[in-house]
Parts: sequence; C-alpha cells; structure tokens
Amino acid sequence: MTTPASQDLNDSDSKSAIAKHPAMAGLALAALGIVFGDIGTSPLYAFRAGFLKPEAGEVSNDIVFGLISLFFWTLIFVIAIKYAFFILRADNRGEGGIFALLSLLPNSKEGSVFKLPPSLFVLGIAGAALLYSDGLITPAMSVLSALEGLKELTPIGNRENTIFSEKVIIALAIIVLIGIFSIQRKGSSYIGRLFGPVMIVWFSTIGLLGFLSVTKTPQVLEALNPFYVLEIFQHSFWSAITVLGAAMLCVSGGEALYADLGHFGRKPIILCWYFVVLPGLLLSYLGQGALLMRDPNAIVNPFFLLVPEWGLIPMVLLATAAAIIASQSIITGMFSLTNAAILMGLLPRLRVVHTSEHGSQIYVPALNVIAIITVSLIVLSFRTSEHLSHAYGLAVAMDMAIVTMLFGILMFRHKGWGLIRCGIFWGIFLTVDLLFVVTNVFKIPRGGWLTLLIASAIIFLMLTWTRGRKIMIEKYSKQTLDFVHLLNNLQTHPILRVPGTAVFLTPQSTGVPPTLLHHIKHNKALHEQVVVMSVQATSIPFVDPEDQVTATDLGDNFWSLSARHGFLQSADVPRMLRIAGEQGLETSEGTTTYYLGRTIITPRGRSSMPGFQKRIFCALAQISSNNPLYFSIPPGRMVELGIQVDI
Repeated sequence: MTTPASQDLNDSDSKSAIAKHPAMAGLALAALGIVFGDIGTSPLYAFRAGFLKPEAGEVSNDIVFGLISLFFWTLIFVIAIKYAFFILRADNRGEGGIFALLSLLPNSKEGSVFKLPPSLFVLGIAGAALLYSDGLITPAMSVLSALEGLKELTPIGNRENTIFSEKVIIALAIIVLIGIFSIQRKGSSYIGRLFGPVMIVWFSTIGLLGFLSVTKTPQVLEALNPFYVLEIFQHSFWSAITVLGAAMLCVSGGEALYADLGHFGRKPIILCWYFVVLPGLLLSYLGQGALLMRDPNAIVNPFFLLVPEWGLIPMVLLATAAAIIASQSIITGMFSLTNAAILMGLLPRLRVVHTSEHGSQIYVPALNVIAIITVSLIVLSFRTSEHLSHAYGLAVAMDMAIVTMLFGILMFRHKGWGLIRCGIFWGIFLTVDLLFVVTNVFKIPRGGWLTLLIASAIIFLMLTWTRGRKIMIEKYSKQTLDFVHLLNNLQTHPILRVPGTAVFLTPQSTGVPPTLLHHIKHNKALHEQVVVMSVQATSIPFVDPEDQVTATDLGDNFWSLSARHGFLQSADVPRMLRIAGEQGLETSEGTTTYYLGRTIITPRGRSSMPGFQKRIFCALAQISSNNPLYFSIPPGRMVELGIQVDI
C-alpha cells in the first residue's frame, strides 16, 4: 500500500522507510494509524457477531468464555505467529503485499509472473481481487458500526425509543463515506497527520473501558484458557459456525501488516502490535464479555454499552474518527494496489494522479468514483453492520489462505524448504485458514455472495486484460520490421533527416515499431537521431538507476533502448533518457519529440478469445491509453500515431 507514512519514500529509491525515519518511535506511531486502523475497529462489531441471534436468551457464560478464548488465540496464532514470525519475512527488497509475494515466485526460467503456471498466477490475482472486495466492504462496515452507537442515545425518561433511527444513521453513514472519498484527490496526508495520535487515544480508551469492566467481573479472565475454545463445539453446529465466523472478524485488517511492510519495516509493526494494539483489543473483548456476564441484554451493542452515558457522544465521535482512519487506510491501499496492477500489466492504464511531490502518494479518479458508488449501494442494501458482517469475513479468510499457500510455495521453490517442512507449515496454518473459510462459506446466502461477486468480477477483468494484451502484442509484433532491413533500405533510399531527436515508444523489445514505419511512410523524413524505446515493468518493486536502461547503438544515429522499472516505480521516460546519456546517447529535452502509438483495437480478428470477451477487452482498451502522463512525457512534446490491431 502507499500511505501517508511513506510520503518521504522516493519513487526511484529502493531503500526502506526505516532508512528515511531514524526515530523508531515516530515510525511506530505512523504505523499505528496506517497498519492497524482496520483491525483496531473490529471491537465495534466482532463480539456481537459471535452470537447466532443478538438476543439476551442466546447469551450464556459458556459462549462468552468460548468467544473470548477463540478471539485471543486467533489473534495470537494468526497475527503474532503466522504474520509476524513467518509472512513478514517474505519481502521483495523490503516491500510486502500480495503482488510482492506473487513477484517472488517465478524462477529464472519463468522470468515474470505471466510465465508462472496458470494455477499460481490465478491464485495471486485472486488474492488481489479479494483485497479489492475487502476494500469496498470495510468502509461501509466501519462507518456503520461507529455511527450505530447513536442508537443508544434515548430521550430523557424514555429508554424504549432512540433519538436516531436506522434511516438517519444510514444517511449519516453515506454522508461520512462521501466525505471520505471526496478528499482523496487531496492526498492521504491531508488527514494522515492525525492518524497515529487518534489511534493512540482509540486503543487507550477501549482498553481502559474494557479494564474497568473486567474489574467489576474478574472471573472473565478465566476465558483466556484455550480449553474454552473446545467447549464451543459442544453447543449447536450453527452456534459454532457463528462463533468461528466472528473470530475471523477480529483479525480483519491483519493482512495490512504484510501489505505495509515496505513503508515501516518489521520492527515498528511488531512493537505496535505487542505494546499497543493487542492489549487494547484484548481488554476491549474481555470488557465486553464481562458486561454480558453481568447483563445479557447488553448483547444489542456491547461495545457502546461499556461507555458511561455522559461519554457516549464523545465515544461515537472517536469511533467515527477511527472508522475514517480504517477506511482511509484501505482506500489508499486500493489505489496503491491498482497502480501496481497497472505497472505489472494486469489492468488498463487508468489515470493515476500523484498527490505528493515525491510521487509516493497516489489517487486513481476512476477507481474513486466506482468505489463511492459501490460503497453507498452496499450501505443502502445491507442497512446495518449486523447484516453487513455476513459479507465481511469471507474476503479476509480467503485472502489469508491464499497468502499462506503462496508463502509455502515460495519457501519450497526458493528458500530450500522440503516437502515435509512445507507440509508441516501448511498442515498447521492452512488448516486453520481453511477452517475459517469453510465457516464463512455458510455466510454466502446471507451476504457473502457480495464478496464473491466483487472478487469474481475483478478476476475476470484482470484475466481478460492480460489475455487480450498478450494477443494484441502478438498481432502487433507481426507488423514490426527487422532493423537491419530498415537500415539497409535507408542506405539505398535515403530520406530527409531533420535536426532533433525522435523517441518511438514500443511494447516490443526488438524490431522496428509500426509507429516508426508509419512516420516514414507519411512524412518522408526522419529526425537526425532516432531512438526506439521499450519500457517494461519488472517483478521487483524497485530497479536501481544504473540497471534501468540498456542502450544499443544501431548505427546511422539509430539507437535501441531497453528500459526497466520496478512495479512500484513510475515509467519516467525523460529520466530514463538522461540515464542513457551515461551510455553515449546524447539528447536535449528541448529538441526531443516523443511518438506514441494510439492503438485502435477491434474484435474482428481471429483469436482464441471468445467474442464477448473480445468486446470487453476492446472496451478496457478504450479506457487504457499511452497517456503521456503515464510515461511522464511533457504533453507539448508528444505526437500520437494511430495503429489498428484486430484481435
């Protein structure tokens, strides 16, 4: 993810954030707001979701003890052991996240993620699609849960009614969500300055409220005994399924530990977890359990009923602020995920706006519009956090299972783990992950279908784009010409050469691009110096400047440039030309013209792609373009030439 804490990271620099932030305490404070925003708001809804029906008659000390025990040991097992001890060590030059993990999998023979076995490739993009699904559901869930505390405000002398109805809360939630998405264009640092301090107040407050409740009913501490987890299964099947599903909610957001690894480093994340986040979460869950032991009727909203009546409005405001932070974190993560997918060639070239002077904070306008419409529809459809919780846990459970599978494959392929060691790892961690997946599968009819619908649509779009792009490049390559043939032809049939440099961008690393041939055909002239340049994203997050460009002198003032950039770096063509100057290519920005091919794609060609998928790809291709901003080309120095490709 790209986050406010990463604003000091230069896009062309592979150094980690720790090198940029010498003060560990400051880095840990930033990590607290960014990494733990989502998991930090889980006490708002997770505990109540552990009951089949949120009614007093469903509450028993056995279920309360089993739920607390399961929450505690799930946090320890999934976050403290699996992620902190294992997954966080699988970094790609300091970067984490599903794409970083996927890019580590290819061996020297495969080279890129596109040459991975199809099962691994699909598994990787499925993990990314589930993160999109989670990113669209989390803001709705967090904001609704926070604002539902207003239901506990009642008129004086009338405890049966509430001042804020469900419709009013839904309207307020949509207003807050529209506000969150509306400020995205200003950059995440616009509200990011308060992230860490607000989350310190949040975790301190929920921890204190939980501690005060525990002091009234200290017997609840017995629930930390892991044997109470086993007692859950002595109750009805559906009760056990419900409790296990709720346990998944308590670790929702845990995947951010890995996704934000490159921005903060492992140590600050682990310090925050053990000294702030885990104590705050545990005390909150213990406090809610103690409250239910005293008053089973508190199941309607155990989190807010821990709060004294005088502090309810301030707590709702604090919870809303925490929900905004959780939403902001995952929205920014979606932007970063989209940018990485574009650079890796998994999505069309959508317009990406860099909102910081270093380029590390980004904003994707098209995604922002789609997200705000989708999230608003989700709120209107599900109406309450209780209903939405049925759609919430499935994406997290499936994504964590995919990360576990890919991590084991990585260790087997590249780290020397044998089948036995991988089998033990999968036998322990994947079994637990799949147990959570199975329990959440039962939520599909009640809301889990939304997760699958969003993820399936994104997987389909990614597969359609990558497949169509492969076919398009194959068709495009058939229109290329060998350089030897072109140079020989120019020797025998000279044409006018005018002052300046022409840079022709092409997706192919070899051959004469059709744009150059069209230019010669129609203009009957060439610049004094001609550069044919291919720009490719690599499977590593950052490429050092000295390794980014390979320049080859073809003779007669023709040059071939092969440029590479990391999947977290921008494709800055003018900067790459300056790097090529160290290899003998002399250019002047004021006399350089850039030629891009405006590829017109039609579905009339013959290929293995079905007709309906061709039409979808063509629609995606209309969205995508060789945008000069994508290549950091000054618009006034760019010329487009149209090329038609039938797929």
